[in-house]
Amino acid sequence: MQNYLRLLIALGFLCASPLPSTALMPALVQAAEPLPASEPSATEPAATESSQSALHSTGDRVSSRAVERLSQMFSPQIQATISACQTRGKVNVMAGATPQGSVVCGDGSPEATVAYSNYIETVSDILAASSLVGFRAVLQADPGLTPELLRTAFSSAEGVQLLRSAIQVAITQSDFLPATATESTTILADSVLERLRASLQDSSALNTLLGTPDQYSSVVDQFCLAPGMSVEQAKTAVPELNSLQLYAICIQESGVASEVLRTGQ
Repeated sequence: MQNYLRLLIALGFLCASPLPSTALMPALVQAAEPLPASEPSATEPAATESSQSALHSTGDRVSSRAVERLSQMFSPQIQATISACQTRGKVNVMAGATPQGSVVCGDGSPEATVAYSNYIETVSDILAASSLVGFRAVLQADPGLTPELLRTAFSSAEGVQLLRSAIQVAITQSDFLPATATESTTILADSVLERLRASLQDSSALNTLLGTPDQYSSVVDQFCLAPGMSVEQAKTAVPELNSLQLYAICIQESGVASEVLRTGQ
């Protein structure tokens, strides 16, 4: 779980740090700069001096109230999927699924309780949702920036490559996968990128990311907080929301994204 949290915060830094590319218009680069401190929402805990100083670089161990809150979210099944193979060389994504459909660990052993397809879907959804929460935060902070601007920037070949490279760097620096697992990192990054591009092409995706207030509260109570539902159960309970929205609500509720943006690191 700790490596997953590192990766989530690394993805948050994609939204909190300048994007180093002349392929993107200056306004988008401005949008990616750190935000000044802002008033927390009713569902977000206020950041204290100690919690702000607890966030470090993407390669360091992180500790904060928001991270601790996020680490306690989700069902045991989702937690187990996120943490698959962490003590056995992490997931060998490049190896694909075993004949039984499970993931293969870095030491060559199968993790029979975690299906490969479910692992890729879960991790990719959470990472894409993290980035969308960050994009939404920076766009809301500046009325001059719009989802259309973001969509246009990442529609170009240069913009897509920049986003892919940033995701790959985040995965590598977070220690979520072995640093030498280049092929595995590429597979996971492309899966995240596919979800992000699909969402960014929808002009309403960021505005509706967190659902209505009633939907938000329902997801927090039934899906985010332990013992939590499965994604399938949550979709039945709140059929208007997709999996990205479910995870985005949990990330927003934890306060991790706001904490990253407030620290400006």
